[in-house]
Formats: sequence, structure tokens, C-alpha cells
Amino acid sequence: MKYIVEHMEANLWEWVALEYKHMLDHVGKGNLYLTSLNTSPNAVALPEAITSGAVCTTKAVTELEFDLKRMVLLDPSAKEPLRPEDAEKFDYCLFGGILGDDPPKDRTKELRVLGFEGRHLGPVQMTTDTAVIVTKRILEDGIPLDKLPFVDRPEIRLRKKELVEMPFRYVVDGTDSDGKPEPLLAPGMLEHLKASNDWDLTVDL
Repeated sequence: MKYIVEHMEANLWEWVALEYKHMLDHVGKGNLYLTSLNTSPNAVALPEAITSGAVCTTKAVTELEFDLKRMVLLDPSAKEPLRPEDAEKFDYCLFGGILGDDPPKDRTKELRVLGFEGRHLGPVQMTTDTAVIVTKRILEDGIPLDKLPFVDRPEIRLRKKELVEMPFRYVVDGTDSDGKPEPLLAPGMLEHLKASNDWDLTVDL
């Protein structure tokens, strides 16, 4: 199974690179395609940790030699959920840019108009890396969507008296010392949040 992310961010922010690397860690070398990458002279280059394992191109997904009839668009507006049996129908999974906008901006619509068959991953917004991981678990591991453990809008402790609420759905990755489910975050994301000066979702305790 190949996973294709049509890059729709104007810049390559640090958190975007962290999510891309997280996807690569889960789907494996050669299985992640990052398309429509920025060609601007001022564009930030992807780290070697990503380019050495993912296929990175400035071309759009429609310009590449994929069998588009075997491609599914992960679309929040799709009528049907993604199911394990879809693995027999599709070879390529397409994700529209960065899914993790809050509120959602529906940038997937730019791909929807091209006529791809769509499937959704539930009613709650996910980050792109979460969507890729969930898709892999459904199609390659055969786990139905409703059997996957999720946590919605989890609170992450940044410092002793500071929390941040992440406004998305995540796969559960164990529990904390209080028994609360912990989200599966991209490695380095917690440190990025702690260092960010413009994060506006923090809560002082």
C-alpha cells in the first residue's frame, strides 16, 4: 500500500516535518509519497531523515504514473468509512495536504473535484499523521475503524502548571500516571509545543 500526501501548506513548518517523519516511521521506506512540494526559492528543504525514505516531488499526484482508479481519497465528506476489505480495491491512499486545521478548512475539496473515490475516517478531525496511521491499521493490519482506540481533544502537560489542549482526534498510545489515555504524537512534537511561543491553546493552572 502506498500513502500519498498532496502538500498544501504554503511553508514547511517544523510541525509539518515532524508529522511527515512520523508517517514514514509507520508506513516504511518507499511507501510514502509527498507531492506538490513547494518550488519557491525560499522554501525550506525537507530533512534528510524524510527524503531518504519518502518519495518527494514537486509534481502533483495527477502528474505521476499512478493508476488513479486504484486510488482512494481520505475525505471527511465521504459517505462511506474506510474498511479493511477496501485493501482489495485500492493500492494508493491519498490525503489532501494537512488535515489538522481547527476549524477544518476542507482543503480536501481541491482533490475531491478530480473524481477520486472517497472514504472517511470518522466524524472527528485528525492530524495528517494520525490519518495515515489509522488508514494503515485499517487496510494493512485489518483492524476496523470502530475497533481502534481513540482519544479526542487530549490535554498535554507542557510544564508543571501549563496544559495544552490538542483540538484533534489521536490514536491512543497507552495511559498516563493517572490512567488517562495518552495520544500517539509524532516524536519531537511535545518538545516543539514546549518551545513554541505562538501556541494559543495553553491553559495556566
